[in-house]
Amino acid sequence: MYIPDNNKSEDKLKNLLSNSRLEMPFTDFEDKVMANIKKEVQKEKEIDRSLRLSWLFFALGTTFGLLLSIILSPGTTILGIPVDKLAIPAYITGGTLLLLFVEKLLQLTIEQKKDHI
Repeated sequence: MYIPDNNKSEDKLKNLLSNSRLEMPFTDFEDKVMANIKKEVQKEKEIDRSLRLSWLFFALGTTFGLLLSIILSPGTTILGIPVDKLAIPAYITGGTLLLLFVEKLLQLTIEQKKDHI
């Protein structure tokens, strides 16, 4: 009957484990990786803040534009031109810009939420 020598098995195991130790390529490798991670986190926070400010100023600008269109009554003139003549082109231009801005803000918001998942 064969009884294995535990000391030899332990020595072999220690030798194998000591050979499997991973050496880092550079001494400051971990510091650089952590610094890059911190930069990415900071960049994400800045993007989130900018996106929230974009929605805020979009809402403020839209509200201001609507109030301005209500305030300018049909009898008012701008540079000698009656507001009635300027209303249709202004509404078409404003509506088109409004739709383009909403589309772009929604697209950016959806992309940002996908990146967070």
